[in-house]
Amino acid sequence: MISPPDRVTIWQSQLTANDFPPVCAISGQPAETWHKFRFATAPPWAFLLGAIVVAALSRRASGYLPLTRASLKKLRLVTWTFVGLLPLAVVFWVAAALVAPSDSDPTRSAITGILVLMGFISLIVGLIGVILRARFYGPTGKVMEQQPGYYEPVIELQRVHPNFVAAVRQRQQERAAQYGSPAQFQPQPGPYPYQPG
Repeated sequence: MISPPDRVTIWQSQLTANDFPPVCAISGQPAETWHKFRFATAPPWAFLLGAIVVAALSRRASGYLPLTRASLKKLRLVTWTFVGLLPLAVVFWVAAALVAPSDSDPTRSAITGILVLMGFISLIVGLIGVILRARFYGPTGKVMEQQPGYYEPVIELQRVHPNFVAAVRQRQQERAAQYGSPAQFQPQPGPYPYQPG
């Protein structure tokens, strides 16, 4: 089976140790910085039982991926645009409470209603945007179950640039040749040219 060009399977220790070539995971250009990503994968049936069960049963992994400054800036812009709408909803509601009429003033009642509505719109758009950003922009990862005979789980990085995929696979092949069989390959800690920052 051939995997899509925007996916690569890595060891969890690779993610933890930042053991990646300096190629941006989003743009495929030479990397300039590192950014921390957190990945969580829950069993499909857990979603039927609610958010607390999903959070409790999720397999998690985190580590740094290489990015260009432009990719990091765009990722932060998309994220904070939607996150910024959440406190804006509270601001609208506080303003509505301050403007709320103590008498039967129709103008103030209309302004209060508009502010409350704007608060709900900001909240809904912000929540939807945060969820969709995580699903549709930037790298994602699927944390697989640890297989018998392996010391750690593997992670399938998804929505990464094909240049990043090629560079990671090349590094994995070099390490596999150095250590023998690909099944025996375990990334070794060592000095890495780019550290998170």
